[in-house]
Amino acid sequence: MSQRTPALRTRLLAALGLALGLAVAAPASPALAHDELLASDPAADSTVTALPDELTLTFSGVLIDEDGVNAISVTDAAGTELAEGAPALDGTTATQALSGDSQGPITVRWRVVSSDGHPVSGEFSFTAGDPAAAPTSSVDGEAETTTEEGLPAVFWIVVSIVVVAGVIALVIALVAASRRRTED
Repeated sequence: MSQRTPALRTRLLAALGLALGLAVAAPASPALAHDELLASDPAADSTVTALPDELTLTFSGVLIDEDGVNAISVTDAAGTELAEGAPALDGTTATQALSGDSQGPITVRWRVVSSDGHPVSGEFSFTAGDPAAAPTSSVDGEAETTTEEGLPAVFWIVVSIVVVAGVIALVIALVAASRRRTED
């Protein structure tokens, strides 16, 4: 056996260790973070004297402005839709026109496409006017909420495993090729 084989093995093991370290750290990378809601006007859990003419949501990144991909729903306690038309986007801000004079708890549900191309969504409430004057809900039970945060963590775990398996297969192939050369 030649003196090059142990040095080659050491380099290959170091490369494998580096690849494994990167594969483990990759899912925690900030680059995978989606944009998030930073502020709203009216603010979540606040009380305003009357339903405003518009609702403004401010996000941490620029939103993708394509027809039909962003939606904001604003409803009162009876489930009446108060949002009028599609939201207007300007960089990191989405503005939704409101109509009506509902009072009481107001629920805001939003779904936008963040700058990384993934949909993000959420929900919050505020109170308009006198909470005692709120219309009663005709729907029994609680509303079900779904939040889409892009690709699930399981996807990234599977991708990491496939990458690690590929690196291991490459290292094994390189070591086998190196052994064949030294035996010749």
